Amino acid sequence: MTSAALTAKPARPPSPGSIAMDKLLRDKRAVVATLVLIALTLAVFIGPSFLPHYEKQMLETQLAPPSLAHLMGTDHLGRDVLARVLKGGQLSLAIGLLGTLVSMVFGTFYGCVSGFFHEKLDLAMMRVVDILYSLPYMFLVIILIFQFGKNIYVLFIALGLVQWLTVARIVRGQVLALKREEFILAARTLGVGNFRIILRHIIPNVMGVVVVYATLTVPSVILQEAFLSFLGLNVSNCTWGVLIADGKDYMDSAWWLLLFPGLTLTACLLCMNFLGDSLRDALDPTAKIN
Repeated sequence: MTSAALTAKPARPPSPGSIAMDKLLRDKRAVVATLVLIALTLAVFIGPSFLPHYEKQMLETQLAPPSLAHLMGTDHLGRDVLARVLKGGQLSLAIGLLGTLVSMVFGTFYGCVSGFFHEKLDLAMMRVVDILYSLPYMFLVIILIFQFGKNIYVLFIALGLVQWLTVARIVRGQVLALKREEFILAARTLGVGNFRIILRHIIPNVMGVVVVYATLTVPSVILQEAFLSFLGLNVSNCTWGVLIADGKDYMDSAWWLLLFPGLTLTACLLCMNFLGDSLRDALDPTAKIN
Protein backbone atom coordinates (compact mmCIF):
# COMPACT_ATOMS: atom_id res chain seq x y z
CA MET A 1 0.00 0.00 0.00
CA THR A 2 1.42 3.39 -1.00
CA SER A 3 2.07 6.19 1.45
CA ALA A 4 -0.46 8.37 -0.37
CA ALA A 5 -3.17 5.81 0.30
CA LEU A 6 -2.19 5.65 3.97
CA THR A 7 -2.35 9.42 4.42
CA ALA A 8 -5.56 9.95 2.38
CA LYS A 9 -8.44 11.23 4.46
CA PRO A 10 -11.60 9.12 4.45
CA ALA A 11 -14.49 10.59 2.48
CA ARG A 12 -16.93 12.47 4.65
CA PRO A 13 -20.42 10.97 4.66
CA PRO A 14 -23.14 13.21 3.19
CA SER A 15 -25.01 15.34 5.69
CA PRO A 16 -28.73 14.74 6.35
CA GLY A 17 -29.47 18.07 4.68
CA SER A 18 -27.68 17.12 1.46
CA ILE A 19 -29.40 13.72 1.42
CA ALA A 20 -32.81 15.39 1.83
CA MET A 21 -32.03 17.91 -0.91
CA ASP A 22 -30.92 15.13 -3.25
CA LYS A 23 -34.17 13.26 -2.63
CA LEU A 24 -36.17 16.42 -3.22
CA LEU A 25 -34.41 17.20 -6.50
CA ARG A 26 -35.04 13.65 -7.75
CA ASP A 27 -38.74 13.93 -6.97
CA LYS A 28 -40.31 15.14 -10.24
CA ARG A 29 -43.54 16.07 -8.50
CA ALA A 30 -41.70 18.34 -6.05
CA VAL A 31 -39.66 19.98 -8.82
CA VAL A 32 -42.73 20.70 -10.96
CA ALA A 33 -44.70 22.00 -7.97
CA THR A 34 -41.82 24.29 -6.98
CA LEU A 35 -41.46 25.68 -10.49
CA VAL A 36 -45.19 26.34 -10.75
CA LEU A 37 -45.21 28.09 -7.36
CA ILE A 38 -42.22 30.24 -8.34
CA ALA A 39 -43.87 31.18 -11.63
CA LEU A 40 -47.18 31.94 -9.89
CA THR A 41 -45.48 34.04 -7.21
CA LEU A 42 -43.54 36.07 -9.78
CA ALA A 43 -46.69 36.58 -11.84
CA VAL A 44 -48.67 37.67 -8.79
CA PHE A 45 -46.14 40.17 -7.46
CA ILE A 46 -44.66 41.43 -10.74
CA GLY A 47 -47.53 41.03 -13.18
CA PRO A 48 -49.77 43.81 -11.76
CA SER A 49 -47.03 46.36 -12.49
CA PHE A 50 -47.65 45.67 -16.19
CA LEU A 51 -51.42 45.75 -15.63
CA PRO A 52 -51.80 48.71 -13.29
CA HIS A 53 -55.46 49.46 -13.98
CA TYR A 54 -56.92 46.38 -12.31
CA GLU A 55 -59.68 48.51 -10.72
CA LYS A 56 -60.37 50.56 -13.87
CA GLN A 57 -64.02 50.26 -14.84
CA MET A 58 -64.87 50.13 -18.55
CA LEU A 59 -68.61 49.64 -18.80
CA GLU A 60 -68.47 49.39 -22.58
CA THR A 61 -66.58 46.07 -22.20
CA GLN A 62 -68.43 44.62 -19.23
CA LEU A 63 -68.78 40.82 -19.10
CA ALA A 64 -66.62 40.41 -22.20
CA PRO A 65 -65.49 36.79 -22.72
CA PRO A 66 -61.79 35.85 -22.86
CA SER A 67 -60.02 37.36 -25.87
CA LEU A 68 -56.61 38.66 -26.92
CA ALA A 69 -57.46 42.01 -25.36
CA HIS A 70 -58.58 40.42 -22.07
CA LEU A 71 -57.12 36.93 -21.68
CA MET A 72 -59.45 36.05 -18.81
CA GLY A 73 -62.33 38.28 -19.86
CA THR A 74 -63.84 41.14 -17.88
CA ASP A 75 -66.26 41.34 -14.97
CA HIS A 76 -69.62 43.09 -14.62
CA LEU A 77 -67.88 46.45 -14.26
CA GLY A 78 -65.58 45.93 -17.23
CA ARG A 79 -62.49 45.29 -15.09
CA ASP A 80 -59.83 42.95 -16.45
CA VAL A 81 -60.13 39.57 -14.68
CA LEU A 82 -56.46 38.62 -15.26
CA ALA A 83 -55.28 41.80 -13.56
CA ARG A 84 -57.63 41.22 -10.63
CA VAL A 85 -56.59 37.57 -10.26
CA LEU A 86 -52.93 38.62 -10.09
CA LYS A 87 -53.61 41.49 -7.70
CA GLY A 88 -55.86 39.34 -5.52
CA GLY A 89 -53.13 36.70 -5.30
CA GLN A 90 -50.84 39.17 -3.53
CA LEU A 91 -53.11 39.45 -0.52
CA SER A 92 -54.16 35.78 -0.56
CA LEU A 93 -50.54 34.59 -0.53
CA ALA A 94 -49.58 37.18 2.09
CA ILE A 95 -52.41 36.02 4.36
CA GLY A 96 -51.38 32.38 3.89
CA LEU A 97 -47.70 33.03 4.62
CA LEU A 98 -48.12 35.45 7.52
CA GLY A 99 -50.96 33.48 9.09
CA THR A 100 -48.79 30.37 8.94
CA LEU A 101 -45.83 32.27 10.39
CA VAL A 102 -47.91 33.38 13.39
CA SER A 103 -49.10 29.83 14.04
CA MET A 104 -45.64 28.28 13.59
CA VAL A 105 -43.91 30.71 15.97
CA PHE A 106 -46.53 30.46 18.71
CA GLY A 107 -47.13 26.73 18.31
CA THR A 108 -43.41 25.89 18.32
CA PHE A 109 -42.74 27.91 21.46
CA TYR A 110 -45.82 26.49 23.22
CA GLY A 111 -44.93 22.91 22.31
CA CYS A 112 -41.30 23.33 23.40
CA VAL A 113 -42.27 24.73 26.80
CA SER A 114 -44.95 22.09 27.31
CA GLY A 115 -42.74 19.14 26.43
CA PHE A 116 -39.54 20.31 28.10
CA PHE A 117 -40.59 21.42 31.56
CA HIS A 118 -42.29 19.69 34.47
CA GLU A 119 -44.97 17.07 33.92
CA LYS A 120 -47.66 19.08 35.75
CA LEU A 121 -47.06 22.13 33.55
CA ASP A 122 -47.20 19.89 30.48
CA LEU A 123 -50.51 18.41 31.65
CA ALA A 124 -52.05 21.84 32.23
CA MET A 125 -50.86 23.25 28.89
CA MET A 126 -52.12 20.25 26.96
CA ARG A 127 -55.54 20.50 28.60
CA VAL A 128 -55.75 24.06 27.27
CA VAL A 129 -55.01 22.68 23.80
CA ASP A 130 -57.67 20.00 24.22
CA ILE A 131 -60.28 22.59 25.24
CA LEU A 132 -59.47 24.80 22.26
CA TYR A 133 -59.57 21.76 19.98
CA SER A 134 -63.12 21.05 21.11
CA LEU A 135 -64.28 24.51 19.99
CA PRO A 136 -65.30 25.15 16.36
CA TYR A 137 -62.27 27.21 15.36
CA MET A 138 -63.92 28.83 12.35
CA PHE A 139 -66.53 30.33 14.64
CA LEU A 140 -63.70 31.72 16.76
CA VAL A 141 -62.23 33.39 13.70
CA ILE A 142 -65.61 34.82 12.72
CA ILE A 143 -66.17 36.14 16.27
CA LEU A 144 -62.74 37.81 16.30
CA ILE A 145 -63.40 39.48 12.95
CA PHE A 146 -66.83 40.70 14.10
CA GLN A 147 -65.40 41.89 17.41
CA PHE A 148 -62.34 43.76 16.07
CA GLY A 149 -63.51 44.58 12.55
CA LYS A 150 -62.51 43.53 9.05
CA ASN A 151 -58.85 44.34 9.43
CA ILE A 152 -56.10 42.45 7.66
CA TYR A 153 -53.97 42.28 10.81
CA VAL A 154 -56.88 40.87 12.77
CA LEU A 155 -57.26 38.23 10.05
CA PHE A 156 -53.54 37.33 10.27
CA ILE A 157 -53.79 36.86 14.03
CA ALA A 158 -57.19 35.11 13.95
CA LEU A 159 -56.14 32.51 11.37
CA GLY A 160 -52.74 32.02 12.99
CA LEU A 161 -54.09 31.55 16.49
CA VAL A 162 -56.33 28.65 15.45
CA GLN A 163 -53.65 26.86 13.44
CA TRP A 164 -51.05 26.60 16.22
CA LEU A 165 -52.78 23.79 18.11
CA THR A 166 -51.59 20.96 15.86
CA VAL A 167 -48.11 22.50 15.66
CA ALA A 168 -47.90 22.58 19.45
CA ARG A 169 -48.81 18.89 19.73
CA ILE A 170 -46.36 17.83 17.03
CA VAL A 171 -43.51 19.84 18.56
CA ARG A 172 -44.33 18.60 22.07
CA GLY A 173 -44.03 14.99 20.92
CA GLN A 174 -40.64 15.72 19.36
CA VAL A 175 -39.42 17.52 22.49
CA LEU A 176 -40.46 14.65 24.78
CA ALA A 177 -38.14 12.38 22.80
CA LEU A 178 -35.32 14.90 22.39
CA LYS A 179 -35.00 15.90 26.03
CA ARG A 180 -33.83 12.38 26.91
CA GLU A 181 -31.02 12.47 24.36
CA GLU A 182 -27.43 12.48 25.58
CA PHE A 183 -26.54 15.92 24.21
CA ILE A 184 -29.42 17.48 26.19
CA LEU A 185 -28.38 15.66 29.35
CA ALA A 186 -24.80 16.82 28.77
CA ALA A 187 -25.92 20.43 28.38
CA ARG A 188 -27.84 20.22 31.66
CA THR A 189 -24.83 18.69 33.39
CA LEU A 190 -22.72 21.65 32.23
CA GLY A 191 -25.23 24.02 33.82
CA VAL A 192 -26.81 25.40 30.65
CA GLY A 193 -30.13 27.11 31.39
CA ASN A 194 -33.41 25.61 30.28
CA PHE A 195 -34.40 28.36 27.85
CA ARG A 196 -30.92 28.38 26.33
CA ILE A 197 -31.20 24.61 25.78
CA ILE A 198 -34.56 25.16 24.08
CA LEU A 199 -33.19 27.89 21.81
CA ARG A 200 -29.83 26.30 20.99
CA HIS A 201 -30.64 22.59 20.92
CA ILE A 202 -34.36 21.80 20.96
CA ILE A 203 -35.74 24.25 18.38
CA PRO A 204 -33.07 23.52 15.71
CA ASN A 205 -33.85 19.81 15.99
CA VAL A 206 -37.62 20.24 15.54
CA MET A 207 -37.42 22.77 12.69
CA GLY A 208 -37.53 20.04 10.04
CA VAL A 209 -40.96 18.89 11.23
CA VAL A 210 -42.15 22.48 11.63
CA VAL A 211 -41.08 23.41 8.07
CA VAL A 212 -42.90 20.40 6.61
CA TYR A 213 -46.07 21.21 8.52
CA ALA A 214 -45.78 24.87 7.49
CA THR A 215 -45.88 23.93 3.81
CA LEU A 216 -49.14 22.10 4.49
CA THR A 217 -50.56 24.92 6.63
CA VAL A 218 -50.12 27.71 4.06
CA PRO A 219 -52.74 26.25 1.66
CA SER A 220 -55.06 25.62 4.58
CA VAL A 221 -54.88 29.27 5.67
CA ILE A 222 -55.40 30.49 2.08
CA LEU A 223 -58.45 28.24 1.77
CA GLN A 224 -59.86 29.52 5.06
CA GLU A 225 -59.41 33.12 3.91
CA ALA A 226 -61.22 32.24 0.68
CA PHE A 227 -64.04 30.66 2.70
CA LEU A 228 -64.37 33.77 4.89
CA SER A 229 -64.41 35.98 1.81
CA PHE A 230 -67.08 33.72 0.31
CA LEU A 231 -69.16 34.40 3.43
CA GLY A 232 -68.69 38.15 3.01
CA LEU A 233 -66.11 38.55 5.81
CA ASN A 234 -63.43 39.74 3.42
CA VAL A 235 -60.80 42.30 4.43
CA SER A 236 -60.30 43.46 0.84
CA ASN A 237 -62.38 43.73 -2.32
CA CYS A 238 -59.78 41.81 -4.34
CA THR A 239 -58.63 38.41 -3.10
CA TRP A 240 -59.07 35.02 -4.71
CA GLY A 241 -61.90 34.29 -2.31
CA VAL A 242 -63.67 37.54 -3.16
CA LEU A 243 -63.30 36.90 -6.90
CA ILE A 244 -64.74 33.40 -6.51
CA ALA A 245 -67.62 34.77 -4.42
CA ASP A 246 -68.35 37.39 -7.09
CA GLY A 247 -68.09 34.83 -9.89
CA LYS A 248 -70.72 32.54 -8.43
CA ASP A 249 -73.40 35.14 -9.24
CA TYR A 250 -72.54 34.93 -12.95
CA MET A 251 -72.09 31.19 -13.40
CA ASP A 252 -74.65 31.02 -16.20
CA SER A 253 -73.81 34.19 -18.12
CA ALA A 254 -70.07 34.68 -17.45
CA TRP A 255 -68.40 31.37 -16.56
CA TRP A 256 -64.90 32.87 -16.72
CA LEU A 257 -65.49 34.96 -13.59
CA LEU A 258 -65.59 31.77 -11.51
CA LEU A 259 -63.37 29.49 -13.57
CA PHE A 260 -60.11 31.44 -13.70
CA PRO A 261 -59.88 32.51 -10.02
CA GLY A 262 -60.93 29.00 -9.01
CA LEU A 263 -58.29 27.35 -11.22
CA THR A 264 -55.58 29.69 -9.92
CA LEU A 265 -56.48 28.97 -6.31
CA THR A 266 -56.67 25.23 -6.98
CA ALA A 267 -53.28 25.18 -8.73
CA CYS A 268 -51.66 27.04 -5.84
CA LEU A 269 -53.15 24.75 -3.19
CA LEU A 270 -52.27 21.55 -5.08
CA CYS A 271 -48.65 22.61 -5.66
CA MET A 272 -48.18 23.53 -2.00
CA ASN A 273 -49.65 20.21 -0.88
CA PHE A 274 -47.45 18.29 -3.33
CA LEU A 275 -44.39 20.18 -2.12
CA GLY A 276 -45.28 19.50 1.51
CA ASP A 277 -45.72 15.78 0.88
CA SER A 278 -42.43 15.58 -1.01
CA LEU A 279 -40.59 17.55 1.66
CA ARG A 280 -41.94 15.22 4.34
CA ASP A 281 -40.70 12.18 2.37
CA ALA A 282 -37.32 13.82 1.73
CA LEU A 283 -36.75 14.44 5.44
CA ASP A 284 -37.76 10.87 6.31
CA PRO A 285 -34.57 8.73 6.23
CA THR A 286 -36.61 5.56 5.62
CA ALA A 287 -38.55 6.94 2.64
CA LYS A 288 -37.55 6.21 -0.93
CA ILE A 289 -38.36 8.64 -3.76
CA ASN A 290 -38.65 7.20 -7.22
